[in-house]
Amino acid sequence: MLPWKSIISINRTDTRPVYLQISDTIISEIMQGRIHKGFKMPGSRTLAETLALNRKTILQAYDELMAQGWMEIIPKRGAFIKESLPEVKSQPLGESIKETVPLSSGIKSKYEIPRSECVIDDGTPDYRLAPIDSLLKTARSVSKGAIGKSVLLGNHYFGEGTLRKNLASYLSTTRAIHGTIDNILITRGSQMAIYLAFATLLKKGDRVIVGQLNYHSADKAIQKAGGTLVKVPVIDVGLDLDKVEKEAQSKSIRAMYITPHHQYPTTVTMPVENRMRLLELAEKYDFHIIEDDYDYDYHYNRSPILPLASIDRNNRIIYIGSFSKILVPSIRIGYMYASPSIIQKCGELRMIIDKLGDPIMERALAEMLSNNEIDRFLKKAVNTYKSRRDLFCSMLKEELKDEIHFKIPEGGMAVWVTFKNVKITKLIESANKLKLGLKIDVYEHTEKACRFGFASMSLEEIETNTRLLIQAIQVLLAR
Repeated sequence: MLPWKSIISINRTDTRPVYLQISDTIISEIMQGRIHKGFKMPGSRTLAETLALNRKTILQAYDELMAQGWMEIIPKRGAFIKESLPEVKSQPLGESIKETVPLSSGIKSKYEIPRSECVIDDGTPDYRLAPIDSLLKTARSVSKGAIGKSVLLGNHYFGEGTLRKNLASYLSTTRAIHGTIDNILITRGSQMAIYLAFATLLKKGDRVIVGQLNYHSADKAIQKAGGTLVKVPVIDVGLDLDKVEKEAQSKSIRAMYITPHHQYPTTVTMPVENRMRLLELAEKYDFHIIEDDYDYDYHYNRSPILPLASIDRNNRIIYIGSFSKILVPSIRIGYMYASPSIIQKCGELRMIIDKLGDPIMERALAEMLSNNEIDRFLKKAVNTYKSRRDLFCSMLKEELKDEIHFKIPEGGMAVWVTFKNVKITKLIESANKLKLGLKIDVYEHTEKACRFGFASMSLEEIETNTRLLIQAIQVLLAR
């Protein structure tokens, strides 16, 4: 039996729950190759006694590992690390790569966004629910006194210092990404972070793997930075990794752009086995992975699978997120988490574009993170969006079950719908005649599939807009 008491160290002062600290440690041991696939885990009672914890805490940790896809229960035999996981080469204790490069120094708001027409978008939050009043009130408070003076006069091209510190803690608590301020760069939204990452990594002609269906703005950023797009198919578990390896074998790959949590646009989620294999491929073929986790916070059926960055041991991941999808688009606060050397380079490039950022709003957001206001808002938003998802999907299935195919998404803000007989360009025209605006992308590789967003509509708007959508589809089918 492994020395679990030595392996699993519980920090009672950590804000991350004890059961998640246990599951995080076990995942780390798997990624270090010290716990192998097929390994039989100790019984919950045995491990609870060893760690002097309540058995319910161990059961919660085991449930989390099963939900994340790391562990399975075999009846009458016990709990085992999944056999389907890739084999990981064992690393001696303390061998993980660490880089230390010093840097230069629900709340319902009254905020309403006017809408002049019925609209179905491709998946954005309902910004009318965002805690804007609280953010602005906090910003006014921050701007006064000694704090305001230090914030307003500081040099902030890496981001306001308190936000970077609080964000590092937030990522550790919510995503098991453990770093420091040196790993954090604040940006003007996630799009700036995407561009900075590729502008720093790429030389003209470098090959970058993306999905055959992908976020258009990321494709444009890669091309603007001099990269050449290498498109691989998206299957029901995300990017086709066999094709990824084939491309890497044929010619050098410099980087990859990926949205593994809910792939954009198809919404599929990459399972743990594929995430581990992808990290192996990045190490084997020497490329970086830009992980755009654009909607990690919105998950409905279970805990979200932790980001690739949480299991990266070799500084291959540049992790990108944004608060603009929690607040409003005009408040541009995104971030990048990466090794200090990459953060240094991206920060220096960002300084050329924008030296000061938005320190007042950044400091206000730091305060909201510190007092858990963002977390409280997200819990309410998730419950609201789940109700909206359920209504939207039930209406589509009830009225169009013979014409469309989709899977009810476990998270995110949109549904990927495939039609049998309807072309998306024609549908947009048909809907427009009924005064329904479809603000959706048309993809070059599929003329009969698209994203329909549900999160930005109230339940009443979903009923009205979905009936118009159904009517527009029925008009086309009748021709």
